[in-house]
Amino acid sequence: MSRLSAEFADRTIEAHFSHHLLPQTKEQLRTTLLFCSAVYLIFAVTDILALGLTPLSLALFGCRLGVAVVAIASCVTNHLHPHSVGRVYLTASITEIAGMLAFVPIVLARPAELAWHAMSMGLMVLVVYLYIPNRLLYSLAISAISTLVFIVIALIAGSLTAQEQLTMVMLLALANCFGYISARRYHLIRREEFRVQSVLKNLSERDPLTGCHNRRYLQQELLNMELSRARRFRLSVAVIACDIDYFKSVNDTYGHAAGDRVLVAFAALLRGLIREKVDNLIRFGGEEFLLVLPETDLSGAMHLAERMRAALSAMTTEIAPGKTVGVTASFGVTSVNFASVTTRFPQEAVIELADQLLYAAKRDGRNTVKALEFYGRPGLHVAARAAG
Repeated sequence: MSRLSAEFADRTIEAHFSHHLLPQTKEQLRTTLLFCSAVYLIFAVTDILALGLTPLSLALFGCRLGVAVVAIASCVTNHLHPHSVGRVYLTASITEIAGMLAFVPIVLARPAELAWHAMSMGLMVLVVYLYIPNRLLYSLAISAISTLVFIVIALIAGSLTAQEQLTMVMLLALANCFGYISARRYHLIRREEFRVQSVLKNLSERDPLTGCHNRRYLQQELLNMELSRARRFRLSVAVIACDIDYFKSVNDTYGHAAGDRVLVAFAALLRGLIREKVDNLIRFGGEEFLLVLPETDLSGAMHLAERMRAALSAMTTEIAPGKTVGVTASFGVTSVNFASVTTRFPQEAVIELADQLLYAAKRDGRNTVKALEFYGRPGLHVAARAAG
């Protein structure tokens, strides 16, 4: 993470973090802006007490009202664009700038109260840093520039002694320093929490040996998501079940460490032949793997399974220095085309058919591919045909 901005150096991770917290950020922004706008308007009473009910105090009320309007417009804009992170930061910055600009005429109209204005400025700076959700660098820029402008106005007004001016400058500088340090710590803590949660989520979804998705993730999220998307857009989804032939003999002959190396090599081979960030590879259990292929028909899935079978047959895995072992695998392939299948069925039915086809390939001699289209009827018998 960047030490200055307290953001992830990887912009993709930072964007994922921002979108993950977007609902919470919008809620916090809406609450803070509306509360601060109400306070800003209530303090118009101090203008009237100081200046009386005059055109000047009414003009200052107009400035305060303008800030409230900008805040409400920001809330409405964010409500109309619920998925835009950049718009949230933009509206937060615009509202902060509007509040700081509206404070200038208030200070100029009531120069005798600079000490109180300085205290108000310090509070506004802390609100910008700590309570209005924004990027830290934006908060820093708005607070620092606003503080400098205020100090210049205070020095030009000349109603404070040199000692009072120095005290004011030091206190405002401290408010900015403490505000930045506290906000930076808050930003870092939030991102560290997100990082830890992401690591834990990844561990709960991944097989530690091969790095593939695990069965839990397949059954709870992945398969339902892909089937729902395919059904909505009337697309095909293919499932390939594959299992290493005679894997037990590898473990018995060479040991479990050698078996693990074979599993890792097999998973790497499968991963290298599928579409990155499109297809999904799952370790279904033991030496069995499952592939979920979006927008893939039966012919395409059969062709891919045959390529995998041939590549594995030609490959050997080094299990010890100078010692290699070769294995084969059997494949069961099915696909469902939602352009023609409209009936509802349990998601497990697709996996069940792919598994039946896999064991049909095992019965027919192993190192082969069996395939069958799924038409939405669970419990189909395996009247399969060989690939190729």
